[in-house]
Amino acid sequence: MYYDKCNQYDGGKIPPCSEFLGNVDTIIKDNRLIYRNENRIFYFISTSATKKNSGNKCSLGSSSTLTNLQVSLATFLIGLYINEIQIGNIEHKKENDIHFDKESNDFINKTLNQMPEVIVDYTPSLSIVVSNSNAILSLYTKTITITPLNYYILFMLNRMENNPGLFFGNNAFVTDDPINFCLASLEINFPFNS
Repeated sequence: MYYDKCNQYDGGKIPPCSEFLGNVDTIIKDNRLIYRNENRIFYFISTSATKKNSGNKCSLGSSSTLTNLQVSLATFLIGLYINEIQIGNIEHKKENDIHFDKESNDFINKTLNQMPEVIVDYTPSLSIVVSNSNAILSLYTKTITITPLNYYILFMLNRMENNPGLFFGNNAFVTDDPINFCLASLEINFPFNS
């Protein structure tokens, strides 16, 4: 079980120089110097301002707005599925089970079968990020432009999931999915001679 490894670093101590520098990723345990992998995967639905002007013109005082709302792995995968339907790679059938929750599944199927027109003044996207909440830049980011309807469905699923950890935007909440458990168990260790 994944939960068996939750306390694998209990009793570890941060080396003095690492502690001074605020680097808690390195610990000493059982006479081993352990470098933990603190990277995790985060999933987002995002928006960016629609570009109205083309070219390299720069206007003083201009601004732009970007939003990121963290979603679960299940919602992210549903977003990929809906995107594949909308770009014509797969065909959607109303009998398909897309979500394990019946109410959410019915909502998705009804919305996809009676596609309302959703018009917005922003560009929605689906993003996957491998990052560390203490890092300045992410290790990896992949962004896929999606339709406003897909964004609407994913936003509603995020609210229907009712996960308090996902109520805020980019909040460094690590979801408890198998990928993040696997990343949390990665480490490199060396014999420590004090």
